[in-house]
Amino acid sequence: MRKRTRIDSRLLRKIVQKTGKPEKYLQEQISKRASRLGVSSEAAQILWAKQLEIGTAVALRKLPDHVQEQVRSSLPALFADREPRTRSKTYQTPPKHGRRVDPFSRAIDYLLADQELKSRCSDLLRKHRHLDRVLRETTTILESRIKRLASITGPINPEPLVNKALNPDPAKAIIIVSTDPGEQAGFHSLCRGIVLAFRHRAHHQLDEKVTREDALKFCAFIDVVLAILGRAHVQPPP
Repeated sequence: MRKRTRIDSRLLRKIVQKTGKPEKYLQEQISKRASRLGVSSEAAQILWAKQLEIGTAVALRKLPDHVQEQVRSSLPALFADREPRTRSKTYQTPPKHGRRVDPFSRAIDYLLADQELKSRCSDLLRKHRHLDRVLRETTTILESRIKRLASITGPINPEPLVNKALNPDPAKAIIIVSTDPGEQAGFHSLCRGIVLAFRHRAHHQLDEKVTREDALKFCAFIDVVLAILGRAHVQPPP
């Protein structure tokens, strides 16, 4: 028996309005796109909506983390210079004033969902030099977000901050991303690794070898981490 496609009905109606195509046809096309891209139907629907310049933030937040990652991983290819073959001429949006939109700028807009991260890093990502500044800014945002969520106001170094706020033992943690000890410990290790491997280096030395692509990938990764923190349960310190 064929698995039923699980797609967002509200987003589907917006695609109907944008394209003028019937729902049944669009559901079939979403399944075909999912197969072609090697992603789930939920991710394929989000990707198609983004191509049509339809807002997807609400629908995207409802999806599991692994599906959100499918969307992020597929975006760069979709927003390259070449238009997708399946995009109909009837609903193409012509460039304003005859100017072509920079695919890298579009990738920034679609990959970054966290508003603080997007506001502070978008301009840096559009530069062609000193991209190590993105690593400094993103790790500072992560550190600040953890402090704010954990209501820690006094001076504290980044690694002790992570250890205190995201203790591997959920019973001792202030920020609980999972009641499963293994998952909590894993996320603690992830954030501690970011601090040790990237934050300290970026804040103590300059690195002109960081490319735009590297900076965008790292920024998008921090965006995923911030989203997980946003769904975490916060409890008073033990």
